[in-house]
Amino acid sequence: MAKRRRSKPSRRSSRSSSSRSLSRRPSSSPSKAGYVSEYEITSSPLPNPTYDRLPQHVRDDIERLYEQIWTKPRKAIPGLLEWIEKYPDVPILYNYLTAAYSRSGQRRKTKDVIEKNYQRNPDYLFARLNYANLCIKKGDYGEIAEIFEYKFDLKLLYPQRKRFHVTEVVGFMSATGVYFFHGGKRELAEKCYEVLERIERNYPGNAKAIEPPITQLRWRLHPKGLWQRFMVWVLSRNRSARGSDIQPS
Repeated sequence: MAKRRRSKPSRRSSRSSSSRSLSRRPSSSPSKAGYVSEYEITSSPLPNPTYDRLPQHVRDDIERLYEQIWTKPRKAIPGLLEWIEKYPDVPILYNYLTAAYSRSGQRRKTKDVIEKNYQRNPDYLFARLNYANLCIKKGDYGEIAEIFEYKFDLKLLYPQRKRFHVTEVVGFMSATGVYFFHGGKRELAEKCYEVLERIERNYPGNAKAIEPPITQLRWRLHPKGLWQRFMVWVLSRNRSARGSDIQPS
């Protein structure tokens, strides 16, 4: 396990017009605390103090590199490394570098950056989520509970926050759902999945970002349903391909 150095949480919530409330009712759980809280979910950007303090020209370049991650990830890497060297205490930069390495197929470097971010910023939620997913890939499911301090509720893990980004909630519910599933707590895993399905319906504009973590839990709980979804997708692709062969007269 990566050794952790404690630091203050690096992400806080803010007011946003595009948010919805999500309630939790208490439930039995192998954790020290179950689902007991209510918080708001938003798809709008949340304040990030360490990032927001950067000079404007630095943030502008980082945003340019972020956009490049989705089109030419390899080209974004040198710039991200340069800014990390200059600003090593900005957690989101490691998150962007993780995405760039992952999208360019550099698995070893992806793993190294995930571990480094978790070591440096153990309270940064995305550092926790990425490290939890690393443990899931290794089959080290028990480690997930330690990553989240046995608190399977975001409000308990971050009591000072009232709002979370949709990608934070989805990543957290997916990882904890996988933990419950492999811990023999299928009922709790299903509760996590129910929340994920609601979010999936309510945030179609974030589908590309939230689909992978939702699928991660879905194929464990409902593999037949996922296979049916896949076949529908294949058939729709085939129909589209046949249609594209028809040239206008």
